[in-house]
Amino acid sequence: MDTALVAEIAELRERAWGLLVDVSQHCNIKLRDVAVALTVTVQGELLPEAMRREVGRALKRVNGRN
Repeated sequence: MDTALVAEIAELRERAWGLLVDVSQHCNIKLRDVAVALTVTVQGELLPEAMRREVGRALKRVNGRN
């Protein structure tokens, strides 16, 4: 496998983990529950409103934008 691709995958994995941790801490919800809530959105379920807002904020923090 291309080393650049491996590095990119590792960075994405770190950012995804950071997002889960960030939302978990700011919403005071267990990390595994955040992961489940995000996963079921693929099946068409919506995130709870508070979590939805926090995911947007967390994306900005994880991506280095305030």
